[in-house]
Amino acid sequence: MKSKIIFPSIKNTLNSLFIALLLFSSLAGVAQHGQYVLDHTSNVGQYTTAAESKDKGLTPFVLDRKAARSRYLYLASELHMEGASATPRVISSLAFNVIELGSNEALTDYNISIAQTLNNNLANNMNPIPGSVLVKSIAVLKITELGWFEIEFDTPFAWNGTSNLIVEVCKTNADVIPLPKNVTVATTTQSSGTFFRSWALVNNINANPSPNGCEMIAANNPFNVANYLTTNRRARPNIRFTFKCNGNTSPGQASVKLNNNYCLGESVELDVINGERSSGLDYQWLSSDNNIDFYDMPGEYNAELVVERKEIDYYYLRATGCSDDTPDNGRIFSQPVKVIGVNTWNGTNWSMVNSPILAEPVRIDGDFDSALHGGVLEACSVEVLSGNVIFRSEHTLKIKDKLKVAATANVVFENNASLVQENNVANEGQIKYRRNSQPVRLLDYTYWSSPVSGQTPNAFSVGTPNNRIYHWNHLVSVQNWNSGVHNIPMIAGKGYIIRAPNGYPNSGSGQVFSGEFAGVPHNGDITLATQGKNPSIDLLAPVYWNLIGNPYPSALDADAFLISNSSRIDGTIKFWTHNSAPSGIYPGNQALNYNSNDYATYNLTGYVGGVTGPAGSITDPNDPGYVANTTVPGRYIAAGQSFMVAGGPTSGEGTVKFSNSMRVVGENKTFFKNANVIETIEKNRIWLEMRHEEGAFKQTLVGYVEGATNGLDWGFDGKMLETSPVLIYTKAEEQNLIIQGKGLPFSDTDSIPLGFSTTLAGNFDLNLYQFDGLFTNQVVFVEDTYTNTIHDLKEGIFSFQSVAGVFDDRFIIRFANETLSIPSVDSNSETILCYVKNQIINVKTTNQTLKKVVVSDVSGRIVFQNNTLNAASLAIETIAQQNQLLLVQVTNEDGLKSTFKIIY
Repeated sequence: MKSKIIFPSIKNTLNSLFIALLLFSSLAGVAQHGQYVLDHTSNVGQYTTAAESKDKGLTPFVLDRKAARSRYLYLASELHMEGASATPRVISSLAFNVIELGSNEALTDYNISIAQTLNNNLANNMNPIPGSVLVKSIAVLKITELGWFEIEFDTPFAWNGTSNLIVEVCKTNADVIPLPKNVTVATTTQSSGTFFRSWALVNNINANPSPNGCEMIAANNPFNVANYLTTNRRARPNIRFTFKCNGNTSPGQASVKLNNNYCLGESVELDVINGERSSGLDYQWLSSDNNIDFYDMPGEYNAELVVERKEIDYYYLRATGCSDDTPDNGRIFSQPVKVIGVNTWNGTNWSMVNSPILAEPVRIDGDFDSALHGGVLEACSVEVLSGNVIFRSEHTLKIKDKLKVAATANVVFENNASLVQENNVANEGQIKYRRNSQPVRLLDYTYWSSPVSGQTPNAFSVGTPNNRIYHWNHLVSVQNWNSGVHNIPMIAGKGYIIRAPNGYPNSGSGQVFSGEFAGVPHNGDITLATQGKNPSIDLLAPVYWNLIGNPYPSALDADAFLISNSSRIDGTIKFWTHNSAPSGIYPGNQALNYNSNDYATYNLTGYVGGVTGPAGSITDPNDPGYVANTTVPGRYIAAGQSFMVAGGPTSGEGTVKFSNSMRVVGENKTFFKNANVIETIEKNRIWLEMRHEEGAFKQTLVGYVEGATNGLDWGFDGKMLETSPVLIYTKAEEQNLIIQGKGLPFSDTDSIPLGFSTTLAGNFDLNLYQFDGLFTNQVVFVEDTYTNTIHDLKEGIFSFQSVAGVFDDRFIIRFANETLSIPSVDSNSETILCYVKNQIINVKTTNQTLKKVVVSDVSGRIVFQNNTLNAASLAIETIAQQNQLLLVQVTNEDGLKSTFKIIY
């Protein structure tokens, strides 16, 4: 029948795991009942120096002499001060504290004896001591670890409780060849006085016959024995005596050991602090679910206990008794310890009543739907034992440590759901992570990266021909697309491109592909080999590209990734949009090639490349029915997405690193996350787009950004590396830039040359399609130096005509919100002034009479005219000010005309 005790709860005792840990830490050095240490804390002195510790007379194991014999005196009063009672006790073992190991060979032939004496000093000889007992005979002994080295006695020593103790260690057989290095033990020296606490004899190496150490009595005997410590006999080794249990055991406090990982919710190890440390003890552990009624735990008879964390808080204590006591008599019970339970979902309720928090582990043992739990589950760790567990779209599982999934459980993350973790640990068990692409046509490729291990590309996209699954062979001098990877597990952090499955439409708006990754979710530090340019080898080499991807089942902060890998890669990322169907009109080595213009671009300044205009805009001239992908890349890279990034200009071969610090909660909705995010640094940006009448287009971004300069900056400036029928760009240090970051502060007197190149002739539109920051209230003009016109881009698109060619000097972006007076080529204009002041258009001459003034807008519509003016000046106040470009034509008395352009 199980034994039971009633153990009433005691206020202010250990009632949580954390308090138990605290007490364990603070009390770990306290002397234990039944085991006593005599060292510098025993009011007998202080530690010796390292040199003194190495003295031959201060180690019980002298290895560098043929033979040795040492005696050490320990006072009964010292044991009493440590808590030993002055009653007869049996000593079952002793230990020396090893602080430096000796030679690697085993020790052989040692005897240890103990005697009792009333003397407070040792004699300076090794004469036999009456009543000495041989407690241990050592044939072979090897000391391999530092710390207390325990020596169990063959014959326990009966101490009377009041006499001093003499411990003798001697070698019973002289070595022919001594070992080179002694064992060093911790020692203590009396702080003052002439106390004799140690005495040692050693036999030097010589040709004389050698006795064994236990035979040596005094120095200068016929065997050339030398004495030690004649001047330092106040020093001796620290020692620990262990007494046999005598029935008066100490209860102690049950405690959780410090090496347990509470966060994981795994089993914990219990022991008892300040409990009995005598030998000859027996134990019985008891448990309770209420801290009152405790029951024996069958078979748990060890000093320590390993218990599984239960679904509720549980309490444990240990009963201790001497081996000769009956099980239920003479037992002493420790104070209990509470082991906090693991909050467990059983399919209906949480075992701990309240919902989990990030600081606590969680188990799921039944069906679980995130929609019924607020969309977010936070826990220190999660173990899924059984059930169908589903995290809905845009919902999050946030874990500090590990996710562990049993083989019988089914864990699904729907498209846009997130699994975010903090610690760099390996997960266990498989999840299913679902991902939807943008709408794709049959010949469209999507750039993928697996968030789990073990997933093969062909199992992810069933229906895609094996020869239409590629990886970018980036670690070679001539980089290229290679197939043959369809049945090889996808590498963490590596990118793959996969064509739409057979049966998808060839044209039109396309169809969303829904895939499912199955495997152990990636977590922690992940590295991937990359290639950059080696300037000592690749003097004329092109840019080396790397196809890499987000390796996690959560969004990745692109800014954090770029900054962390700044020495390895270029600071600009390229995302594939597949907006154009393959065609023979695009350059390449195939009959049908893809449009390089379909790469969107992102860096620390911002992004370009998403198609502008309303959703449903038709942008592919090869497929009039196609609905464009109008999303744009942003700071957060969605799970499952890969991207291109150039290797650093001087980085050569190396690795990029992903880490959990780059992961974010949410922000995982689409492959091109909407860029409406809260910026952590100041950004003031304008986005410009150049579009040809047949649909070819290109975009560029200029931003005044905190951290950027007006020079060429890694991470803020993105080089124009694409080729396209239409290109638009700015410049820094002779480099064409698709994205340019400029230094703060902004000045409206700045001007930015805007480069333009095209292989097409015809009509073009320049559009300011987006702006933010200070540009919300700042005018933006484009000056066309070829037509001598200025246009306010906030008022609308600027249309112009062009032939094919490169035009780096045609356009200038200006910000001045003041009168612009551009005189005509007529020499007559040199004596006529036209300007705006106080919202009035002023026309003046210094030496002529004005006859006629006509004001028109850029469309030719006349907004003011005075045909009968006979004056030297005119003030025009009747025109509504609309911040537009106006043409002012002035005719003088001689009939000569001058034309001025103003912003009004």
